[in-house]
Amino acid sequence: MSQIVSFIVLVLFVLALPFLVVGTVIWGGRITGAAADSIWLIKVGATFLGPFSSVLWYIVISHLVLKRSAGFLMQFVVFLGTAGVIYLLLATGVYHL
Repeated sequence: MSQIVSFIVLVLFVLALPFLVVGTVIWGGRITGAAADSIWLIKVGATFLGPFSSVLWYIVISHLVLKRSAGFLMQFVVFLGTAGVIYLLLATGVYHL
């Protein structure tokens, strides 16, 4: 039972990650009063779990909105594309940890 709950929490966290990152980047600690450690944790989570989050969102949108299955090749392309964008943002200094 504990493993099922852990899995569900992880999936929900990964699906909510884009919203957490947007809130962190836009409002940061000014409005929310979040500590620097919390903001850093969300940014690190987005950096490493962002590609997985984008693939999960692609699967959800493919099945629920487009009414078709998400192919493995397209999921891999979405994963690599997201990882590439995150790398470019980190390399150019637009997004920093």
